[in-house]
Amino acid sequence: MVDYSEFLAATMSRLAGNVNIGLGKGELPVATLTHESGATAEVYILGAHVTSWKTSDGVERLFVSSASAFARGAAIRGGIPVCWPQFSGRGALPKHGFARTSEAWEIESMSSEGGVTTLVLCLEDSEATRAVWPHAFKLRYTVTLGGGELDTQLEVTHAGTDGAPPLAFAAALHTYFAVDDVGAVAVTGLRGLRYEDNAAGGGLAGPEEADAVAIDGEVDRVYLDAPERLAVVPRAGGAPPLVTLAKRGFRDAVLWNVGEAKGAGMGDLGAGEWRNYVCVEAGAIGTPVTLQPGETFVGGQTFAAGGAAAAAPKEEL
Repeated sequence: MVDYSEFLAATMSRLAGNVNIGLGKGELPVATLTHESGATAEVYILGAHVTSWKTSDGVERLFVSSASAFARGAAIRGGIPVCWPQFSGRGALPKHGFARTSEAWEIESMSSEGGVTTLVLCLEDSEATRAVWPHAFKLRYTVTLGGGELDTQLEVTHAGTDGAPPLAFAAALHTYFAVDDVGAVAVTGLRGLRYEDNAAGGGLAGPEEADAVAIDGEVDRVYLDAPERLAVVPRAGGAPPLVTLAKRGFRDAVLWNVGEAKGAGMGDLGAGEWRNYVCVEAGAIGTPVTLQPGETFVGGQTFAAGGAAAAAPKEEL
């Protein structure tokens, strides 16, 4: 188990000007990124979990449940969990894999330059991970805060030696966007796509017919081969997007809200809070990513809020 007092002591000596490390909820280390525009983001080191993104107007753009556990070994409900190397219960690992609850994430670098604030975290295989998933790997997770945007990028490297078996995984950056009422929003960019309908048993459905997909009751879909750009928009139309997403590297997109019936039974979701989020996320789910020794996968997503267009996807590293 990580000694967080030693972690903080070692980290405080190498803080960047706009990145500060302290103790957050549950006495867990949290990095706070600030930008000269007034925008901020928070990243819990446990699980490399982004839990807050406030734009320069002070508006919180991410949802975190009021009943979420901030504790060792527990997943945080909301924000941006890193789902890796498994998505949901599709495999032998705990739901969504072990990255989102790992205490072994370390800070690789922090910087404030070029008009952005950046935090890079890393996670490597260990005796504990190899006991449940026998592969050598290195993850780099980069969180970049700009004046009007937040970017999150996951790099996965097969760290095995020549002759090691391929490394196959699924992944998603499972973003919970905050909304006043999920019934009043919709998601654009999905028209014409086939999707796995997990709320209806996981069968393949579509093509999607709606220009703007509304969330009526439980929605749990993996849209296959989704386009680079998606947006959360007012359902009534006629207004700018609430937030736009530009993805890169990831082939698929997930749309999820637990709905009222199942939401009432979730111990880590506050009463009625199923109304206050919509998950729209980039993922590699329908077809697992396969890497040979030495190969690296790079996938990311950039958010812009309040109707500003997200930046064009970055070139893959």
